Parts: sequence; structure tokens; C-alpha cells
Amino acid sequence: IKAIESPRKDDDTQWLTYWVVYGIFSIAEFFSDIFLSWFPFYYMLKCGFLLWCMAPSPSNGAEFLYHWIIRPFFLKHEAQLDSVVQDLKDKA
Repeated sequence: IKAIESPRKDDDTQWLTYWVVYGIFSIAEFFSDIFLSWFPFYYMLKCGFLLWCMAPSPSNGAEFLYHWIIRPFFLKHEAQLDSVVQDLKDKA
């Protein structure tokens, strides 16, 4: 997220955005997979969701999710997240 929000923009912004969305999706799926796997067509919907997130189009799912959900949450809690990361770095 820090690389995406940096002032220097390169072509990697699209893929960085995708990987941020994918990482958050993977964490959420880790905790809910035991319940979600019982839904019919879950894996088909998951595949469609991931394809939508990486599609090279203006309606790219990763861009949409990042700018409407992840970015506002991150900007609101940036100071808290930075302090947690710094504490972890100090302990490591």
C-alpha cells in the first residue's frame, strides 16, 4: 500500500493494487473458507472474482475495491498500522 501511495507512479501500480486486494482476500478466505466451501459454485465464483480483479480494463475489480474500500480504511488507520509495524520491527 505504501508503494501505491508513493508520489512516484510506474506501470507496476496496477499489479501492486491487484496483489494488495488478493492478499486481503486471501486472509479473509483463510478464516472463512471452511464455511464458504459449502456454498454451491463457490470456487467458480472465486475464480470469476479473481479474473475480474486482474482484468486489464477500466472496470478493473482490484482498482475499484482498492479505491472504494481498502484505501479509505488504510488512510483512516495509517498511523496505527505504522506503529504496529514499527513495534514488530523493533521486536524482530
